[in-house]
Amino acid sequence: MAKIIFGGAFDPIHLGHTNMAELASKQFNADVIFVPAKIAIWKEQSVDSKHKLKMIELAVKGHKNFVIDDFEIKSEGVCYTIDTLRHFLKKYPNEKLYLLIGVDQVNKFDAWKCADEISNIAQIIYYSRPRYKANAKIVSKYNMQPINGAGIDISSSDIRSLKDIALDEEVIKYIEKNNLYYIPRVKSYLSESRFNHCVSVAHLAYKIALTNKLENSGSYYIAGLLHDIGKDISDEQKNTIMNAYFKEYVSFGKWSYHQFVGSYLAKNDFKITSTSILNAIMFHATGSDSMDILAKVIYASDKIEPSRGFDSSDLIKSMMQNPEIGFLTVLNANKIFLTSQNKDIYNNLTYKCFKKYLG
Repeated sequence: MAKIIFGGAFDPIHLGHTNMAELASKQFNADVIFVPAKIAIWKEQSVDSKHKLKMIELAVKGHKNFVIDDFEIKSEGVCYTIDTLRHFLKKYPNEKLYLLIGVDQVNKFDAWKCADEISNIAQIIYYSRPRYKANAKIVSKYNMQPINGAGIDISSSDIRSLKDIALDEEVIKYIEKNNLYYIPRVKSYLSESRFNHCVSVAHLAYKIALTNKLENSGSYYIAGLLHDIGKDISDEQKNTIMNAYFKEYVSFGKWSYHQFVGSYLAKNDFKITSTSILNAIMFHATGSDSMDILAKVIYASDKIEPSRGFDSSDLIKSMMQNPEIGFLTVLNANKIFLTSQNKDIYNNLTYKCFKKYLG
């Protein structure tokens, strides 16, 4: 069977990689060999090779036509694409070889070492990204072929900085467990118990989004992970931020400050630009009368995530079945709980939230 050589930093491997590999495998009836680079010529590395290999293993598990080869990682010094292709030419002398690259690399291909020999050894195939347009002269010169089908435009650098999360759930768990990429920054704001709560909320929200095929599913994980980052900073810091940026909510009381401060920190410290994510964080405790589906899912996930210490399985099930209806169920349950505990349900935000959604 033909072989598609898919090299790269995979730092980390994301759904864009696996989606494009699936499309290429089907179009060219070939196995896809993931070849992670020890040293990426064009990119800055951020994690050890053993972590990259493990994340790739988790991401390709269950894909029958996907395999991994650690040739480049085991190579001494810099390993160029031509070295990798010569290796696979010897390994599979009777198989047709393809080289899968991104359109951004298409436009740099003239600068690759032994570009002509590469194109003679392997048929070069490439996937498109909205931010790039393939150089027609280079495509023609090296007889490159595009991959058909809609790709997913994702940047590994955006994932590393928590601007996007389009990852297999097992890869996410690995990143969390091994303290990679964005995790140390998030932990720096939170106690261990608070961090564990945020991780639980993030996974529940992400699962709800994936189960219901909600758009921008990664936003649910990001909002869930960051929703409480304002919780554990000092009262002095909270008061400073509240008085500078959220004066209209100062009278609500300190119990509510963390949601507003969290939104501020997400925007300014984590450079989150999504209004939807920022609003979900800003109103996850009080609710509001203007909540999109992301805000509803984060509000509900915060209240019912499994580590809360009560049996929330029915509420979680309702969110999985229909997040709009499930939100109303969770909201009503939370109103009953808050009332029983003599909590504040008459602040302007909570009162309007209950009035709009519960009548």
